[in-house]
Amino acid sequence: MIKGNIRTTLRIDNNLKTRIELLAVKNNLSFNKMLIYIIELGYGTYMRKFDNYYEEQNKKIKSEVLKDE
Repeated sequence: MIKGNIRTTLRIDNNLKTRIELLAVKNNLSFNKMLIYIIELGYGTYMRKFDNYYEEQNKKIKSEVLKDE
């Protein structure tokens, strides 16, 4: 797999930018690496919740089908 850079523009308010900068300094990371880490962490959390939601929906559908039979 070839890894490439994608240029994007992200608009964040100064308060959030400052907090991310402070986290980056605290963890000895650059601002960009910290931002990427936070985005990946959020994406991972989103995907876990997404998967759990559909697993629960499948369980509900299966239980309703079993009740109808």
